[in-house]
Amino acid sequence: MKMQAFPQPRSGPSDNAVGGLALLAIATASEVSEGIPEEQAHGFFLAIGRRMAALEPLDGVNDASVLCARINAFWQALDWGEIELAVGREAIIVRHRDLPTEISPDRAGHWARMLLGVLEGAYDSWFRVLGSGPALRTTAEWKGETLELRHGR
Repeated sequence: MKMQAFPQPRSGPSDNAVGGLALLAIATASEVSEGIPEEQAHGFFLAIGRRMAALEPLDGVNDASVLCARINAFWQALDWGEIELAVGREAIIVRHRDLPTEISPDRAGHWARMLLGVLEGAYDSWFRVLGSGPALRTTAEWKGETLELRHGR
């Protein structure tokens, strides 16, 4: 399945389904976060991220600017912000900003934990497709309203 298989964002008076999807997402994040151990919940969110990454196959991309543009196009189509990509000697750093961090009242922070896991899974999957070896890992950390992901040793 590819991203193009999904309907385009709605516009106009019938936009009320977005609220329903937000409610479903936060309820799912809360149920998973409260119902199973933290490590297992994180694994579940990583798996969702890997599935999302599969919608935008990046195999064959060999230029950082093309990689950044393709990833940005994917997230912008979902209205999930944009990234800056920095390639260093020790790691690739992704700063993902303008994420939908407050879709609903979420005092427990389940949505932020779900986003962290989903995006960690997506980026790790993309980096693996591009040839990353098993010694490298992807980690994610919130830095204010920006999610910073690091892929390296």
